[in-house]
Amino acid sequence: MEEARLENVQVQILSQEEFAALKGEYPHKRQFINSLEYIPYCKVEVYSQCLLGTVCIPDKKNLEKPPETFGYYIQKGKICFIGDSSILEEFLKKAGELDFSMGSGERSEYQETEILLALFNQLIDREVSYLQKFEEKSMELEDMLLEDASREMPGIFMRLRKDIMKLHGFYAQLTDVGEAMQRRGCELISREQAEDWNIFTSRVSRLHGYTENIRESLLQLHELYQAQIDIRQNEIMAMLTVVTTIFLPLSLLTGWYGMNFTNMPLLSWKYGYVTVILLAAVILGLELRYFWRKGYLKRKNRFGNDH
Repeated sequence: MEEARLENVQVQILSQEEFAALKGEYPHKRQFINSLEYIPYCKVEVYSQCLLGTVCIPDKKNLEKPPETFGYYIQKGKICFIGDSSILEEFLKKAGELDFSMGSGERSEYQETEILLALFNQLIDREVSYLQKFEEKSMELEDMLLEDASREMPGIFMRLRKDIMKLHGFYAQLTDVGEAMQRRGCELISREQAEDWNIFTSRVSRLHGYTENIRESLLQLHELYQAQIDIRQNEIMAMLTVVTTIFLPLSLLTGWYGMNFTNMPLLSWKYGYVTVILLAAVILGLELRYFWRKGYLKRKNRFGNDH
């Protein structure tokens, strides 16, 4: 158990067993302990005398790893964080620098929710620069697509989209928490606090919109990749069709003279073989000239220029 005192508020970091063993009046304690068994998302439940909820934070260093989770239970003058999280330890180290003064310089009477708000603000403190890395990665993929569509592209798109979806859900959950804290209905939340939570909600909503834009950008890149694959397949099919069409008259010619009838023209003539060769060359030349003029033999790049 770790314990600290911030102004008039006792802050504790407890395990589930330590919290369950606490004596005293803790409304909705059993319900809260049950919710700690599995924490899939961020939430808050606002009651008249207490606040309780859970936090599920994606690992920003590696979004494939399981998220960090913990719960919180808030009463007047007391905050209990339940769980083992490096985020909580880091927050307590910085918590002594928090200022709970109001505009008049007096200490706020609602320090519990201000501490919780400070924690949530810390969770999104550097999110814009973090999301910019996804945007930069998206631009790099766009440049790679313009140069060459690698077979590894679908896997990269899927990983990035999965990561951004985790962040997208995280910000949506924080938005719900911020909106719930604005409804008040709890003696721990003042009107000024509701306004502060409104600012927090606006920040998270912008982050949510940011991830939405990145997700749409990745979707457009995936569609561009698929379009390039379709174009490449169409070019291959067109080339195969041209090759088949070029050699079709020659196949007819060889099949025709392969029948070996007695009175076939040129069959017994000493220049017949050379004549057939010249005839085949003329046919090939005419066909190649025709397909070249129609543009079937000209390779086009992604911007439509001929090569």
